[in-house]
Amino acid sequence: LKSCAFAWAAMVSVRAASVCFLFAVASIPGGNGQSPCWEADVEYTGTEISTRSNVKYSGACQNFCLSDTACQVYTWKSDLTCVLFSNTTGTAPLADAHSGPGACEIEVDGSGTTNPSKFFWQVMEIMRARSTKDFRLTYRAVGSGTGQKEFSQVADGDYSAALSDFGSGDIPMSSTHYNQILANGRRMVHVPFSLGAIGIFHSVLGAEVGSQGLKLSPCILARIFSGQITQWDHADIKADNPDLDVPAGTKIQVGHRRLGSSSTGGTTGYLETKCNASWTHVSTGAPMGSGSIITWPDLDNFHEVEGSPGMKALIAYTAYAIGYLDAGHGHQRAFSEVKLLNEDGTWLTSSEAIEVEDADGNNGIAAAGKAGVDSGSIPSDTTADWSSVNLYSKAGPNTWPIVLVSYIYLSKDWTMMTPGKAGILKAFVDFVTGSEGQDLLADYSFNKIPTAMNSWSNTWADVIDKPGIVTDFTFENSTDPWDGQHSDVISVKRNSYSMWKLNELSVAIESAASRLEALEASLNDYGIVPLHGSGTTNPKNMFAKAMKLMEHRARVPMLLTYRAVGSSTGQKEFVGNDESGNKSYNHFGAGDIPMSQDRYDTLMGQSPPEGMVHLPFALGAIGIFHNVPSSELGDAELKLNACTLAKIFTGVITDWRHGEIEAQNPGISVPEGTKIQVGHRSLGSSSTGGLAGYLHKKCAAAWSLGTGSTLDWPTNDTHDNFHPVQGSPGMQTHIKDTPYSIGYLDAGHGHDFGFAEVALQNKAGYTRTSKTSIEAGGVAQAGAAGVAEGVFPTDASADWSGVNLYDMPGDSTWPIVLVSYMYVKKSQESTNPKTAAALKAFISMILNNDEGLCEEFGFTAPSAELKNLALNAAQTIAYPAGMTEFSFETSTAPWVGMKSNVISMKRHSFDDYERAVMKSDIAALQASPPGAGPPGPRGGDGLRGDPGPPGADAVGGTTVLSSPGSSDGDGIDIVPVAISAVAVVLSLISCCFGFLAFRATKNTRHQALSENPQVYGSPAM
Repeated sequence: LKSCAFAWAAMVSVRAASVCFLFAVASIPGGNGQSPCWEADVEYTGTEISTRSNVKYSGACQNFCLSDTACQVYTWKSDLTCVLFSNTTGTAPLADAHSGPGACEIEVDGSGTTNPSKFFWQVMEIMRARSTKDFRLTYRAVGSGTGQKEFSQVADGDYSAALSDFGSGDIPMSSTHYNQILANGRRMVHVPFSLGAIGIFHSVLGAEVGSQGLKLSPCILARIFSGQITQWDHADIKADNPDLDVPAGTKIQVGHRRLGSSSTGGTTGYLETKCNASWTHVSTGAPMGSGSIITWPDLDNFHEVEGSPGMKALIAYTAYAIGYLDAGHGHQRAFSEVKLLNEDGTWLTSSEAIEVEDADGNNGIAAAGKAGVDSGSIPSDTTADWSSVNLYSKAGPNTWPIVLVSYIYLSKDWTMMTPGKAGILKAFVDFVTGSEGQDLLADYSFNKIPTAMNSWSNTWADVIDKPGIVTDFTFENSTDPWDGQHSDVISVKRNSYSMWKLNELSVAIESAASRLEALEASLNDYGIVPLHGSGTTNPKNMFAKAMKLMEHRARVPMLLTYRAVGSSTGQKEFVGNDESGNKSYNHFGAGDIPMSQDRYDTLMGQSPPEGMVHLPFALGAIGIFHNVPSSELGDAELKLNACTLAKIFTGVITDWRHGEIEAQNPGISVPEGTKIQVGHRSLGSSSTGGLAGYLHKKCAAAWSLGTGSTLDWPTNDTHDNFHPVQGSPGMQTHIKDTPYSIGYLDAGHGHDFGFAEVALQNKAGYTRTSKTSIEAGGVAQAGAAGVAEGVFPTDASADWSGVNLYDMPGDSTWPIVLVSYMYVKKSQESTNPKTAAALKAFISMILNNDEGLCEEFGFTAPSAELKNLALNAAQTIAYPAGMTEFSFETSTAPWVGMKSNVISMKRHSFDDYERAVMKSDIAALQASPPGAGPPGPRGGDGLRGDPGPPGADAVGGTTVLSSPGSSDGDGIDIVPVAISAVAVVLSLISCCFGFLAFRATKNTRHQALSENPQVYGSPAM
């Protein structure tokens, strides 16, 4: 009352057929020019009323008795209203009095379920825009449970009044709240206004489910959600799904809501109703029960989520998940849906139920409501206890079995409301249950209630206790001259700029979305498909060729890149950082080591967890190479066991004539005191990790530097024979240029440079070099042994940080073998579908190795066992629903091969062709004896022919023209000579062309000077 100074208007008693008219004869407007604080011209039927003035605070409203026979009572209302009541005729309000900026504004406030909140807000805005009255409608979206509390109680435990004017929920009022309302002398009514389906959604790959969809009966669902069935390949699941083909032992990742929710109530109520015997807790055996909050099993495959967004995230980002959602939310995200068995024995999804209508025009959701009315499940008395009302498993061939009803909760007694408030609340419910409101429900993925359930008009006419006067708001749906302009008409012809603009924006967005869809469709042949990775340098050329082949063989333009930055950096960019919100900077990573445990834990610590898989695609050996003259080793291989190597690389053994070395190499004759020049990588590298891991495993007592890609090596201050080098090139230079040196390298690099190698003893007791081991298939054998011995986890998304292939069994195995992995996020549902399809195709190309890229670039292809492990791991990756996959054409397939999603071997680029020709020419030059001419043309017609079969067109392959360590230096390599000759010829030709150009320019200048001496001046002499 501070901001609105007002006085009560005189109340004049008028007896005329017992009708009293209350009107304002005087008022003082608010200080800001506010309208009077009385609602004028309100008719009231009752007995004598009298004047009360100068009411300025709540206490002044209480108990003013003006006569012995007719005591008039003013009651203070919480919204700053003084209402005059007559105790003679009952407590009927005479008028509204308001103060402040909202003077004379009528306010109606509700709270409850979040699901229809947007729908309610739109209805409220529409009503305000279409009315001349100044009223305020609000709705607070807090959930069904809180909505029931605030409607049943004015404060916690105080059921004497409602805090809200109306409530809303997707479940009936609980029996506890209902009984407390009755115990406090109050009554309430349920007004059904919409129906919604609860769907069960999953993230099992479509290819693994099969064309018939995933079918789960009520009892199977009950056993899954109670923790009794935990694996997708359970025999009882397979019985209804014979085509289901998931990896053995794959766990079902169950999602459930953490806080109270109507979807939890609907799902648990359905399971309790249909299969109570199986709906028991796996740990205690007690009934699971039903309701918006229950006690869920505490199992490692159960995941609590918060709200619908949390459930959507779980299903989207967790492979092999299952959860329940309002069906509309699941459909909007295009989630795969479980088929349920309805009461008539039909397997169907909620989307299928929604699409089918019966003879009465009811789809499978509305049909449940109609069946509920027909069967008596919906009480005819709206004031009764509805707490047990549900629409689970109602009859009908296409009826969906889990249907929820959304209600408006209203008090039965409105007599204490003012005429305006009662009128606006009635008008709101009229709109929601009327044709326009019911038609709006579809915009929010809700279903209108069938006519048989729409009982609001009868409830208003026969049940609601109304105040003596109710402002009768009516709706003008088409132009009605004069009547439509009345103050109590909510007219479709009246609008606000805000609502008009919002509608225009909505139309514009819909139009833009339509054009965008059309544009995307038209860009299917031309839109650029990006795919980017980063990581270990070793396979960079292999990846580069694979990517170029995909780009050149695809009909759609693709942009595939790989950034060679090392295994450790690749892991960092795959995991992300705070700046990226721990989201990957790349679409995939790659490394010659598994993901480190701390980075793996970072991924799994996200909410939801960022699951990943390791995909082994190549094997490589780490060799130990040296620069000790062969003559000083007695022309024998240098042999060093693991403990001796550990002592050399920790600085304990520094002299080549050390006793341990001599014992293993009796023919060694290195000069006394010759130091071992140890080379080690200065930055993190997978080769360092391989060496350290091997030495730690084989001789931990002598190896004191730990494990990992970065070590604290002895420094020059204490060990002047230790030399840090950068990268593989630095190690190659160190071994080649430093006498009596030793170092470690990817074996292929060492072999290419002809370095002498240390022979190591494998687990079977055979001593050999990596070269002889590779030739005998020993690297692939190590991979097969790793699979056989369970080195690789069966769960591709588990922590692989401890995986290694050091000292595997087998006669030919090499003891230091590294595995090269692709790191891929397990959930790709949120990835651009085109990029996701390119990723899947690239993974297939690399893992299947159909092009022979592993061998071409010096890697060892995984054994069949390891390859199958990788391919099975790739199958666990979840891709976007509806993604159009790329396929490969390996031989001519008319029509099919020309589709936009086909990567065809019949499609080439000139770059590939020309590179293949150059490689062929170089190979021919290398094979030609010194002095021979260049190779002749290939192909019978004198033209350069087909360079050869696919796979011969290498990109970035390494060809060694000479061996730096070779001792026979009197041979002449023809390639440098040929290249030099070509360069000389090209230089001579360039000189000739330059001389001719100079002559032509000089002649032109002389001619110009002779014709225009005044312009060019005199020619130089």
